[in-house]
Amino acid sequence: MLKQIITICFCLFAVTVNAQQQTDTLHSGNPLFKGWYADPEGAVFEKKFWIYPTYSAIYNQQVFFDAFSSSDLINWMKHERILDTAAIKWARRAMWAPSVIKKKKKYYFFFGANDIQSDKEYGGIGIAVDRRAPLKII
Repeated sequence: MLKQIITICFCLFAVTVNAQQQTDTLHSGNPLFKGWYADPEGAVFEKKFWIYPTYSAIYNQQVFFDAFSSSDLINWMKHERILDTAAIKWARRAMWAPSVIKKKKKYYFFFGANDIQSDKEYGGIGIAVDRRAPLKII
């Protein structure tokens, strides 16, 4: 009887350890990637998962967007500066809240820019267009 109890306990332990190992390998972690980001937009394009976040910094340094892609939601690849104020002539600071859609082989990247403080400043919603994901406008 003692032998059967030990065998059952060993089997339960082995199943628990195996289940824990499988669970551990299925997590990508929190945060998903290094850096200080906000306002994430998630999308699926070309059988890949994409995250388009706001780069969080003081307004004069918040002048570009990075994107992140994954085929398994565990391993993420960083695509640096997919859009920058150099490509958007009216944008000079505070680019935020991206949103991306695809229509007829083109990607449309919507974003806010400039955080205007008066009616004398340019700012608002911008739209960048490209044929490639994640968009490489610059």
